[in-house]
Amino acid sequence: MSGQATNRVFVDSSVVVRLFDDDDPQRQAAARALMGDSGGTTLIVSTRVLADFYDTVTGHFARPLPSVVAGRALADLADLTVVQVDPDLVFSAAETAEANDLLLRDALAVEAAVTAGCGRLLTEAIPHGTVLRGLVVEDPVYSEEQLST
Repeated sequence: MSGQATNRVFVDSSVVVRLFDDDDPQRQAAARALMGDSGGTTLIVSTRVLADFYDTVTGHFARPLPSVVAGRALADLADLTVVQVDPDLVFSAAETAEANDLLLRDALAVEAAVTAGCGRLLTEAIPHGTVLRGLVVEDPVYSEEQLST
């Protein structure tokens, strides 16, 4: 299982929205590199990530995406492996949030990644290098900087 887990990576909405974030070119490039060349890695998202993505890119960006563009991107993301957020996942996330002083939405990403058998969680919301529930948390920009030095 550990070999499989290292090839399964959960990508949080904080990273996915960066694909279209022209206001932060460094983070956008890191997200595009990750999504463009997964190199045999299975990228995983959750239904929560899909909803957050659409909400953010159409309503919270300084220059929101047109709904047709956001819809196409959403369809592409839905082609990835998608973890369904159900009541059991929310209950587990509530426990993880309480035990680790996390926001519920961040704990949902942790629990979705655990459910999917991931070894890594890519997010900007939890500090890089944190280990939670057996997952190594990585910020793609920080990871890119480490690779280039």
